Amino acid sequence: MIFPRESLTWDCYCICYEMDVEEMEVDGTENHSLRNDKIPKTLCGLDFCFHVFNKMYIDDIIALEQCDVIPGMYWYKRHPIYKVDIMGVVVKRQENVRCFIYAVDDGTGVITCCCWKSRLHEQSSEDIETTLQRCRNLPEVLRKKMSGVLMSEAKKKEGYSLGDLVHIRGKIKIFRGEREVVASYHNKLEDPNMEIVRMSELPVLYRNLYDVDTLPKKVLEELSEMSGQRKGICHSEIVPELKKILVTFIEDQQPEEISVEHVSKIPGVTDLLKEMKTSEEKNTQIQSALGVLEGEGRVFTKQKSQVYGVINPGCSMERLIMDILKRDCVKEKFQNEGCHYLHIVDEVRKSPDYSAITNSCVLTCLNNLEYQSDVIRTSFTKYFLCKI
Repeated sequence: MIFPRESLTWDCYCICYEMDVEEMEVDGTENHSLRNDKIPKTLCGLDFCFHVFNKMYIDDIIALEQCDVIPGMYWYKRHPIYKVDIMGVVVKRQENVRCFIYAVDDGTGVITCCCWKSRLHEQSSEDIETTLQRCRNLPEVLRKKMSGVLMSEAKKKEGYSLGDLVHIRGKIKIFRGEREVVASYHNKLEDPNMEIVRMSELPVLYRNLYDVDTLPKKVLEELSEMSGQRKGICHSEIVPELKKILVTFIEDQQPEEISVEHVSKIPGVTDLLKEMKTSEEKNTQIQSALGVLEGEGRVFTKQKSQVYGVINPGCSMERLIMDILKRDCVKEKFQNEGCHYLHIVDEVRKSPDYSAITNSCVLTCLNNLEYQSDVIRTSFTKYFLCKI
């Protein structure tokens, strides 16, 4: 609902917002798939919300769903959002050395906004006059522009006061576990009716843009076909779930070796992969999960074998590393600072069983030995044996 500007009052704004909330609740039941079915990350750039500062209610900004794939991005239904445009009243103010922290309230919620101080804030009035004198040779239009910018920044030096109506644009960030807006633009609004104008504008934006699909028709058709073919859990979500199950299994059972066939018989893995028809698909997902664990240094590929070795405290690789350190730490080259971990990696790879070992696996063993007080780290990259 939109009211003529000359007849806008605070009561009209309240009625407008309440009606919009009721409409969104009704639409939410009809567009449930729109709310939950996210678009692939490769198509996020096709959505207009990804590129602009989105005018939204603060209550909706606080409730945005965080995207696990792209850091700093959030979901409003199927729209990717990471930049917002808000307008509200300052209800809390805090000044630090490098920034101002404001709590902004638009009537639907309160969010923290961080406004960094500009270098112009450090200039005094005399410095500003000096700068303007240096610009006296510029055209008159540029001089007026420069003067306006300097005077505007000078007003911002003291920050905004409680009760000021501010307009802020910026990116959504997480600081100390709380969501905030880091401002790239902020300004004080002298006309208090601008907030009511904004609140009358938002329901139209939600109804025509945010609550509907804005992707090209061809892309929507392809997405609907893809969603019709997919059943159960998405393939991109299977590998992280498999990794969690494997980490729990390794920590509880502490096996020396593990294979794809062995993993497929674990109860949790069987339930997770039951929707896949072919064994090739199952093996591919298991190998992907084992590859992630190998990159983290938890397992390693054995030479000429489909079996993965598991790195546990007291494993055979730790004993091999201890033998290498006992042999090399007495040499003149290493007796002062110890052996570089890359040297240890090269020595471990000389063994036929560990010829394809990764650096992360060796570092995992070294960290375990350091935790057991068998070795000591003399620097970020060098290790020395505690008892020779």
